[in-house]
Amino acid sequence: MNEPVVIAGGFLTEPGDYLSWIKALNKPPYSRKVYVSTVGRIRWAITRDDSFQPQILDLERVIKLALQRTGAEKVWLVGHSAGGRIARLWMGERPYGGLKCNGHRFVRGLISLGSPYTTKEPWATKSAAYANKYYPGAYYPDITYVSAIGKSVFARRNGSPAERFAYQSYKLQWPDNPNQWGDGFITVDGAYMPGAENHVLDGIYHYGLFGRIDYSHPSAAKIWAKHLEQEA
Repeated sequence: MNEPVVIAGGFLTEPGDYLSWIKALNKPPYSRKVYVSTVGRIRWAITRDDSFQPQILDLERVIKLALQRTGAEKVWLVGHSAGGRIARLWMGERPYGGLKCNGHRFVRGLISLGSPYTTKEPWATKSAAYANKYYPGAYYPDITYVSAIGKSVFARRNGSPAERFAYQSYKLQWPDNPNQWGDGFITVDGAYMPGAENHVLDGIYHYGLFGRIDYSHPSAAKIWAKHLEQEA
């Protein structure tokens, strides 16, 4: 069975932001049916830490739709940015904010792209601590875990506009040490997931804005999506 891919979108994203991702995974050598969570920027903007229930419920709805339409028993989850943590919370068997999804039963693999595993971001501290306490690292032994992070911007307080932006973003994650490499939003060190298959992708940015290459680029996909290729 060619199992479908469900993309859990990141903070302040819209489903349309992932069109290039869908196109990349629709084509050989992957040939996957792809579904995307439907949470938009407004819902993300009003979300505060420890209140990700709408995102979790939306992801569950999309996953059920993907399974129903394809007849598959399991999906491959691709979590971009905060979507990686949303996916881990949905997979868990413990109640989170009154929700108990126990979704790991329906997951073949979780591929986290530019997703902060370790972070002190004020809108993510509690949820990240919860996920890491109860579902640390590659928690479920029957699930394939992959974490990939771009290495494109080194943060500098007085550097180029991109380096200054990265400095402010990385500082939220690592207040004592923002001078690091990352994808412009998330640091390389912060994306490391213990026990997972971890990859650092040179030249890859968090978002494909202003002509930058993001995680959907063939040079990146051939690394993080290799499991999808092997089963296609």
